[in-house]
Amino acid sequence: MPSPLARFPTTRWTLLQKLRDGTKEDAHAALETLCRDYWAPLYAVGRHDGMGEHDAQDAVQGFFVTLLRRETFSQAEAAQGRLRSLLLKSFKNYCCNEWRKDQRQKRGEGVEHVPLHDVTSAEERLGKDLHGAGLSMEKLYAREWARAVLSRSLANLRQQYLERGQEERFNLLQGPLMEEDDAVSLDQLASSAGMAPGALRVALHRMRGQYRTHVERELACTLDTDDPAEIQHEIKELFQAFE
Repeated sequence: MPSPLARFPTTRWTLLQKLRDGTKEDAHAALETLCRDYWAPLYAVGRHDGMGEHDAQDAVQGFFVTLLRRETFSQAEAAQGRLRSLLLKSFKNYCCNEWRKDQRQKRGEGVEHVPLHDVTSAEERLGKDLHGAGLSMEKLYAREWARAVLSRSLANLRQQYLERGQEERFNLLQGPLMEEDDAVSLDQLASSAGMAPGALRVALHRMRGQYRTHVERELACTLDTDDPAEIQHEIKELFQAFE
């Protein structure tokens, strides 16, 4: 199989370089991707630090606007470490040094906005983590980042099945994809789908392998490397976020 970066050459560090050095069009496209991938973890940090929903949205939007204006990461390079760690540090600095100053302006007056994605779903996910689990800010950030990676990987997997005309099979296997195998439940699922139990288990095993490949590709893009050891270490950290 070709390396993940061979199929996904636009790494997260490449996007950051486009924000810094690219054309206006390149910068906007890069920002859209970075915002899609990282807004929810950064939003969680704002909420963890006591911001209300609207303030946390404003802080994340303001931070991404500074990226678009190339006011951040002027010298940032991949050698400095994980991009998600650098984003977290920079967002915290922004909230301490810039966000309060920005709030002196009326909301929306002369301020460029970056559209965030489903804030309602983010709030639903964060409800328990913010109020019941007692997670540290770093743990909450890591958990939201991991959820985003898994969500994008699942979306890519779904698209792969759709392109093969196997939407029905994807819908059938999506439920048990990451669950522990239960022989009775799998037999019942196979029976309801008119499949032999053995055939369903083989299809599920293949789907899990394909899903893991998509996760590895996402992590390779984030790390800007196709080193198997680094990717496996990142997978370990990804799942530790849910412990």
